[in-house]
Amino acid sequence: MDLSNGIISFIDDLGVVQGLLFGVMLILLHSKKNKPTLFLGFFIILFALEPIPNILHDLEVLKKHPQLELLPVGFHFLAYPFLLIYIQKISILGDQKPSNWTLVLGFIEFIVAVIVFMLSYETKLQIKESPLAVLYFFSGFCYSIYIGYLILKEIHKNTKEVESQYTYLQSKTLSWSKLFTYSSIIFHVLILFNFFIESHIWYAWTSVFNVILIYWVSFKGITQENILALVWDKKKKGFTKHSIGSYQSDSEKEKEVPLNLTMGVTRSLMSKEETKHTFKIIEDYIASSKCYTNGRLTIIDVAEAINIHPKRISYAINTIKSLNFNNYINFFRVVLAKEILKSQKANNLSIEGVGLEAGFHSKTTFYSAFKKSVNMTPAQYKIS
Repeated sequence: MDLSNGIISFIDDLGVVQGLLFGVMLILLHSKKNKPTLFLGFFIILFALEPIPNILHDLEVLKKHPQLELLPVGFHFLAYPFLLIYIQKISILGDQKPSNWTLVLGFIEFIVAVIVFMLSYETKLQIKESPLAVLYFFSGFCYSIYIGYLILKEIHKNTKEVESQYTYLQSKTLSWSKLFTYSSIIFHVLILFNFFIESHIWYAWTSVFNVILIYWVSFKGITQENILALVWDKKKKGFTKHSIGSYQSDSEKEKEVPLNLTMGVTRSLMSKEETKHTFKIIEDYIASSKCYTNGRLTIIDVAEAINIHPKRISYAINTIKSLNFNNYINFFRVVLAKEILKSQKANNLSIEGVGLEAGFHSKTTFYSAFKKSVNMTPAQYKIS
C-alpha cells in the first residue's frame, strides 16, 4: 500500500470511528423527552459505515479475506430516511405522523445485502460486475436525493410555522440542517464523480468532506433541542409552550390541542369584519405596550395579553398585512430603531446596541430586517 492510499485510508478510518462514536453517544443520550436523537444516531452510524469497503480494499484486507467482499455496510436507501424522521420529530410540527414509509426500501436493501453477502465469493464478484450493481448504485443515489428534497420541504414548513409563533428564531429554523442537506447532496455528487473518475486526489477530498459532515451533524444534533410549539391547555384555560414532539401520557394529550391547525379552520371561524377587528386590537396593543422591545416575544405573549387565540392573531396579521408574526413584530422594531438612530441616544450606543434597544436579539437579524424595510443599513440611515 502506497503513501497516498495510506492517507486516504486514515481519513476514512477517522470518519468511521468518529461516526460510530457520535452515533452511539446520541443513541445512548436519547430519552422519552428527546427521542429524535435516536434517529439521528442511527443516521450518523449508517452514514459513517459507507467507506468501509474502500478501507478494506486499501488495506488489502479483501485479498486475505475474500469472503468479506460485498460486506453489507452500504445503506443508500436506509440512512437518509432516518435523518428525515429526525427532522420531522424535532420540528415545531413534531406531532405530525413521521414518514416511516421511507424506511421500507432501506430494510429491504439490508435484507438483500445480507443474503448476497452469504453467497459464494465467485457469485458475489459476478453480481459486483453486473449491470445490477450499477442500477443499485444509481437507484440509491436518486433515492437519497429524493429524501433530501423531502427534508428540505420539512425544514421549510417548520420555518414558516416558527416565524408565525416566535420572534426569537435562533436554533428554531433548523438552518443548520438545511445547509447540511445541501452539503450532503453535494457529497453525493462527489461520490457520483468518483464512480466514473478513479482519482486518489478526488477521492481524498470526498473523504475529508465526509469526515466534516459527520462531525458537523453530530455536534448540531447534540446541541439541537426539540422546538417548542404553542398549545392550548384546557385545564388551565390558557396558553403554554410544549414540545409536541416529545412523550405525553394519554391524560396529558387530553388536556392539550396543538395550535398548528389548518388555516382553513381559522378562516371558517373569522369573517372579514372579525379579521379587521382582531387586527385592530393586535395593532393597538403592540403599539401601546411596546412589547416588541422584548427580544424573546412570542405570539403566545400577545395572545395572553389580549385574550385572543394565537391562530386568530396569526391569521389576522397574515390577511391584513401579508406578513407572518415575526416580520410584523420586526416592522415595529425597525420603526423604533429609526427613531433611536436619529436621536441623541444613538451617540451613546453602537449600531448593535440600537438593535438591542429596539428588541432585536442579534446584530445579524437587526441588519437583515432593517435593510429589507429601509433599503439601507442602520449605519447608512444614521448618517443620511
